Amino acid sequence: MSHNRVFSLTLVLALLLVTPTAALAQDELPITVVPTVTCDDVDFEVAVEWGTAPYSLTWEFGDGDSITVTVTDITPLVPHTTSHPYSVSGDYEWTLSIVDSSDPQKTGTASGTMTIGPTVTLIADVMPTFLILDSGEVTANFTAEVANEPSSYTYQWNFEGASISTSFSDSNIASATYTSAGKFTASVTVTDGCGLTTTDTLLIVVFDPQTYCHPRAQQIADAVNSLYPGQAETLYTCVDIYEIFLGSLTGTQTGFGRLWHAYQLASTIEDLTWEQIRDWSLDGTGWGLLVQLDRFADAIDEVGIADLIERVLSGENTMSQIRTALRNVVRYEADFEDALSRLVDGASPGEMGQFYRLAQEMDLTPEILDNYLEMGISMPELKHAAKLAAQTDSDWATLAAAHAAGQSWGEIGQAYRLADEDTEATEILEIGIQEFRRQQREEVREESETERDLRTAVRLAEQYDVNETEVMDVFNNQCDADWSCVRSHFREQAPENDQSEKNQRTAARLAAQYSVSEEDVMGLFNGVCQDDWNCVRSYLRDQARGERGKDKD
Repeated sequence: MSHNRVFSLTLVLALLLVTPTAALAQDELPITVVPTVTCDDVDFEVAVEWGTAPYSLTWEFGDGDSITVTVTDITPLVPHTTSHPYSVSGDYEWTLSIVDSSDPQKTGTASGTMTIGPTVTLIADVMPTFLILDSGEVTANFTAEVANEPSSYTYQWNFEGASISTSFSDSNIASATYTSAGKFTASVTVTDGCGLTTTDTLLIVVFDPQTYCHPRAQQIADAVNSLYPGQAETLYTCVDIYEIFLGSLTGTQTGFGRLWHAYQLASTIEDLTWEQIRDWSLDGTGWGLLVQLDRFADAIDEVGIADLIERVLSGENTMSQIRTALRNVVRYEADFEDALSRLVDGASPGEMGQFYRLAQEMDLTPEILDNYLEMGISMPELKHAAKLAAQTDSDWATLAAAHAAGQSWGEIGQAYRLADEDTEATEILEIGIQEFRRQQREEVREESETERDLRTAVRLAEQYDVNETEVMDVFNNQCDADWSCVRSHFREQAPENDQSEKNQRTAARLAAQYSVSEEDVMGLFNGVCQDDWNCVRSYLRDQARGERGKDKD
């Protein structure tokens, strides 16, 4: 085709950038190819980012032609251009292989697809183009959808078998009227500004319902009628099925394949009619979900497939909700309606599984578990309560109630560790962990002081030759728990001669206790300690400790 036409369109169709150098294999050349289309001629501009000249270029143009050329040098600044004419409009896939002159040689490849001339798709207002004569005629409208715009196009229309047709060379729409049955073709040839042409063709099938019906429609009518009255609501003629196919009865075209598939499913899904299955639609998801609903209904005795379909079509429940509810019925013996209700209220599938699994593990009804959750106790906290109950040999409900009342898990655990025969964990929680520990310490301190007072009473009773009860009576009543006062009291009450004997007995006892002589003890008592036995005892204890320290050394 001549390049001297007034109209010249230059279109860059493809720009292929090879993987950057850093990501290439060691022997792969980075190639850039930019094809430029001018009518039926293409200029391929090639550049190589690095390599060793000269280069050998092998082209496959996609139309059966190929060439190999040697190029002295190709750089991004000085690219090489290879031109190739295409004689016929269409899509072409080209490839380029380059080999340089290094040792070892490095190679690179590039490829792409481009369109020469216009691309046209012919469509009709009834697709597929099966037309039925109405009062002896039928009219179809056609549109030629052309890609590769903008351009100026001319259209040549041809309607085989049409009695009347309306078309214009500058319009991409046309119409044709048929008055006789048969198989015909409709075609359009589009020519662009370069004179390049492309043609698309449609098969037109025209039926006369008075004399002939589509054999596939007759087959489906016979099959569906075999289901009547159990799984088909009425009897159908061949024309009835064909009008369903066209959409004149139902308002929506329904393909023969869909109608036949509906018959096959009706033969196996006993609870649905052919019409119910035929009219099934759910966001265009098709038969697979219908078969799933049938399996769901089989798994749930109390719910039928018709009920499930109604739920989905009405929007009451989604397929996902039904599937999730059924999964919980099978795994955790959940109630199907209860599970669906929770999903509708916003529960996620994960939350649902956790809920019913926890109810099963803790042997709770969903209603009781709901009560705990409404108390503000989360499912993880309930699990923790059960775990802690097993560790402390207690009732998890009691633990959960304590936590709901504001006690932390740490405090609850401490309370059960501190509990004994005298004090239960619940009492400790009521008192408070810190207060209970304070009371324990106070009891220990009081017991320790009582024991110390009794020991002191024993010593003083021996010292003053009185009984312990008398000593404790003076300590508690007269001296207000002051041992100095008690000692003064008994010293003042004791006669001097008795005191001397007591002093001797005390000296003997201390001499024996600390392995010293009575003379030494009395010497301390009369001398350094000035009649104070506490001073003597303290001195002897210190002396004994010193001796023990020497022995250790």
